[in-house]
Amino acid sequence: MRKMLTADDVAAVMRVSRRTAYTYMRQMPHTENPLRVDEDDLHAWIDGRTVAPAASGKAKPATVLQFQRPRRAAADEWRIPRRRSAAV
Repeated sequence: MRKMLTADDVAAVMRVSRRTAYTYMRQMPHTENPLRVDEDDLHAWIDGRTVAPAASGKAKPATVLQFQRPRRAAADEWRIPRRRSAAV
């Protein structure tokens, strides 16, 4: 007989909260009332979402946007010269 896992079992395997385990369980083949997933289906679901690293070594994820930091201005660059009136 195939082993059916509860939300607590899925949470322990995936190291997530119980609420997150319920969310994930609804994305894979499951039974309703009580909510259960087959152990093989869980591992197939995890394998389907696992991404192997790029072969080049230090590949950056495609989803992370790279922004350049704004250049830090020198102290004199932002200074407004003080003007004194000629009648001082």
